[in-house]
Amino acid sequence: MSEEIIKRILALKPQLTREAIERLIEEEKGKASGLLTDDAAAHLVASNLGIFAGERIEAKLKIGGLTSGLNNVSLTGRVIHIFPAKKFTRIDGREGKLVRMLLGDSTGTVDVLLWDEKADQIVAGRIEPGKIVRILHGYTRERRGSIELNVSSRGEIYQEPLDSLGQDFPPLHSFFKTPREVHGPGVVNLVGVVTEKYPPSVFTRGDGSEGKVARLTLEEGGGRISLVVWGEKVNELDVEVGTRLKIIGGIAKIKQNAQPEVHISSSTVLEVLEVNVTPSKPFTPLMKIADVKSGMSDVSVLARVYRIGELKEFNKSDGSRGKVVSLMLKDETGLIRLNLWDEETENSKLLREGDYLFVEHGYARASLGEASLNLGRNGRMTVNPEGVHIEEFDLDEKIRNINELREGETNITIRGKIVELPQVKEVNTPRGLTKVASFRINDGTGEALVSVWRDLVEEVEELPLGTIVYIDGCVVKPPFDGLIQVSSSMFSRIKVEGRADN
Repeated sequence: MSEEIIKRILALKPQLTREAIERLIEEEKGKASGLLTDDAAAHLVASNLGIFAGERIEAKLKIGGLTSGLNNVSLTGRVIHIFPAKKFTRIDGREGKLVRMLLGDSTGTVDVLLWDEKADQIVAGRIEPGKIVRILHGYTRERRGSIELNVSSRGEIYQEPLDSLGQDFPPLHSFFKTPREVHGPGVVNLVGVVTEKYPPSVFTRGDGSEGKVARLTLEEGGGRISLVVWGEKVNELDVEVGTRLKIIGGIAKIKQNAQPEVHISSSTVLEVLEVNVTPSKPFTPLMKIADVKSGMSDVSVLARVYRIGELKEFNKSDGSRGKVVSLMLKDETGLIRLNLWDEETENSKLLREGDYLFVEHGYARASLGEASLNLGRNGRMTVNPEGVHIEEFDLDEKIRNINELREGETNITIRGKIVELPQVKEVNTPRGLTKVASFRINDGTGEALVSVWRDLVEEVEELPLGTIVYIDGCVVKPPFDGLIQVSSSMFSRIKVEGRADN
């Protein structure tokens, strides 16, 4: 085989002599301390000279198209990481060698396992992260739920094939996420700066043995994420705050509060890139209200107080009495409810509608079909904070046309003429017997069936036909008898604007 490769090099590189090519082959064998065979060294020389030594195969298969059980697989990708070589003993007593390489293209990444002389070729060939390589005649197998590409004696590997340009493949850095970009479970490669470090703790496993676990906080890209480090990796991860880490093969999991965390196990690679640094784009604590979703933790928003609800008392499951005050907060992107519980309700006495409120380290939960904010043990709020940039916006809500309303919308404002007298009745609710007044209004674009509850009933029950009313903080309900339904909320207000002229 090496003779065929030499002839191919001579044909494509006529300026080289046979003696020069043979000398290059011997040099490669010498660099590898005898690890390379004549054929492997000849292939390496051909690759270094930009010559494809074997049959021409376009290798159009993409990594994302790999499935288990494929044979004769040929593909091209960018080297993301090369793991240290490992030696092992086969059943028949022969020694083997394995090098694992992480390869990526625009469709995904795959672990490439290079066996024996192919492992030697990687070691001797000075292949490094960022290089483009082509794999020929590999085969795929599934291991622990993931596809692996194996390259053994029949397979080939070539550096920087001439028909594959670097710009055709994503750059190396694109295969690594920042903490802000980790959203779902799975294997993840990550780069970030350690901003918090917690002492390790010891626990007892089910079999009685002891284990270790430690936590770090990583920041970059405007986000932050927790690292959970297990076992011997706790001892290996001797880093301080201000260390920039590269993590390869971490396992992202989603916690009960819907936030991700990355677990570091024995197979995860940790690499220190820099020390005594800060994130190039630190964690940004402030979120826009429109971006707050149920299940989020460590939520901070800067908003204005749009409405202040009344203090309400209730019975807790343990028989004690509880208290809650709900606020409606607004920024330029939307509105959200902030619930203040028990002792927190005293803070509502400090607030006025229109005040600016800085909520830090709260958490979001589903309430009445929407995300709502709560302070919890770690949360706090500051009224009209100093030294914080605040974007100005109008607190007034835009009046909506009735014919534009859609079921499920909240915090909407309508204005129209009463065309059916309010009908008052009492209904049973989870909070007990409650009054509700129902009537129809018309705003010129359509009619809506309006229901107002509790204290608002007194404001409408005596209103005559033709009265113009303005109602905000409403919720759009499913249609009834062909009419869209609009219901008041705890934040709704009614303004009576007199009678229409006709």
